[in-house]
Amino acid sequence: MKKIIITGVSMALFGLIFGITYAAGIQVNLAAGAAAPSATGEAKIALEGTVLTGKVKVENLPAQPFGSGRFYGVWFVRTDTGDKAFLGALVNEDSIIFSEGGEGTMRFNATRFTTGPNAGSPITLGPGGMNKLLVLVENNINGLTPSPVGGLP
Repeated sequence: MKKIIITGVSMALFGLIFGITYAAGIQVNLAAGAAAPSATGEAKIALEGTVLTGKVKVENLPAQPFGSGRFYGVWFVRTDTGDKAFLGALVNEDSIIFSEGGEGTMRFNATRFTTGPNAGSPITLGPGGMNKLLVLVENNINGLTPSPVGGLP
């Protein structure tokens, strides 16, 4: 089990961000970003062939008012190539609506990058330090074309 905490991360978007250095069942602690200074959590991921699997749990997420159209989405990003895979939305009390904030969890299986230069190609890991998982505030989640508020880094 390898734990990594990235500190001093400054993002214009909501940013819970952490680096992935190995791909076989690593446990990672999250570092809170400016929009969620008290958020904490962990993720466990694995890459089996070209299938990225895992689970994410985040606590102390700020509320996104009911009707605001905002949700928390999880992304895998290869910063060396700019390829991104949308993994899904965090769920709070059986809903993706966080009207009171709190804890969010999700399990994912992803096989392809959804945006970037290699959109549609199988997921692969880049060199150490180039692989990121991001939790972002989303304003549109339909499974095919999610839209983060402010764009992806």
